[in-house]
Amino acid sequence: MSNERYQIDELLSAIQNADSIVLFPHISPDGDTIGSTLALKMMLTRLKKRVTVVLDDTPPENLSFLPDIYCVRRYSEASHSITITDETLAIAVDAGGDERLGDALGYFQRFKHTAQIDHHPTNPGYAQVNVIDDEASATAILINRLFEAFGLPIQREEAICLYTGLSTDTGNFVYKNTTAEAFHLMAKLMEAGLPVSTYARILFRCKEKEHIALLGKALPTMRYLCGGEIAGMHISYAQILEAGATSEHTEGVVDYAIDAAGVKMAYFARETEDGQVKCSLRALTPYRVDGVAAKMGGGGHQLAAGCTMQGPLEAAVSKIEAYLQEAYLGGV
Repeated sequence: MSNERYQIDELLSAIQNADSIVLFPHISPDGDTIGSTLALKMMLTRLKKRVTVVLDDTPPENLSFLPDIYCVRRYSEASHSITITDETLAIAVDAGGDERLGDALGYFQRFKHTAQIDHHPTNPGYAQVNVIDDEASATAILINRLFEAFGLPIQREEAICLYTGLSTDTGNFVYKNTTAEAFHLMAKLMEAGLPVSTYARILFRCKEKEHIALLGKALPTMRYLCGGEIAGMHISYAQILEAGATSEHTEGVVDYAIDAAGVKMAYFARETEDGQVKCSLRALTPYRVDGVAAKMGGGGHQLAAGCTMQGPLEAAVSKIEAYLQEAYLGGV
């Protein structure tokens, strides 16, 4: 049933009426935003639409295996070369707030017709047409619903993209957000020819040497609070350089904190080149970190969220720990 947050019928009509479509993944892109965007692009192309993908960032190297990944265009150059008409539709994919579009937000807002597809509960519904389902395991779930609505069977390359989005946002199907619908989709992807062992290894088992070197610098900073039920790590930009790593190699480091026995809430803070501090937050039920992230200008899900703060690193870490302890003691 259509409502102000799940306007699926309106989106289907907008797609059918568009002569061209521009897709917008979110900045600091992850497997769900990129995988879902690429699967959607392939689907729309099959519907004979002219499709462009615009990102105010660079797709991470660890997703370079994705089919058609090199179609993603940098916002800085694409915004000057794409003609916007009254029939052009802009769709944000997996962006929980319009600020997640980065500098591409102003470009997105120039379109006469805008839509978004997302599953973040904190999403305020910033597009003209919003398809938001915060009970969906991943935005990939919602893209699959579009395949079904248009009567299109999923093809092998689309299956690889949807698997990437679905598996990464469910922690390889172990997070609390994993639903029966996620496994129904997984069955469809297997039937479409998904070589799951190949891509599961790429996504969840293979670790780059730079990641391991960075982890070696982060683990010694592990500290525990609240009787060992909060844990966290941090790393400076200089240490990232010493490890020969980049920001992409920090993916998954926070998992070592939340996976420590007895830990209920966790953080990983890293300093960026410009002195800001990016923080990844995790929690186990019944605790939640979306509210913690929101207090620091970020957002996300109950059990996985993030934010960007002003430095210096030590002051940011102190603030993160204070907010986590406050949430822990409040039981939320």
